[in-house]
Amino acid sequence: MTDQVMMELAKMQTKIRSYEQDQKKHIEQLHERDKEINELRAKLDSIDLKEKMIAKNQSYLELQALKDKEQIKENNKLKEGNNAETKSKPGRKSDK
Repeated sequence: MTDQVMMELAKMQTKIRSYEQDQKKHIEQLHERDKEINELRAKLDSIDLKEKMIAKNQSYLELQALKDKEQIKENNKLKEGNNAETKSKPGRKSDK
């Protein structure tokens, strides 16, 4: 009977070691996946930041282009107004 108990004990210890090794392997896999997930999140954050900066820069450039167009229109109006003034006053010389 003691031989049978010892055999059962040996089998149980072998199963326990097997479970412990499996558990250790699974824990290592989880750590590797966590590391990969963190790296991917960092890449995603970097890409998101880059896209936000591009969008911000794009909107800034669009605003500048709009202001430039408005300034050109205003300059043209002023130029036309000055041309009309100089034509209506025959005594003045043009600055050109």
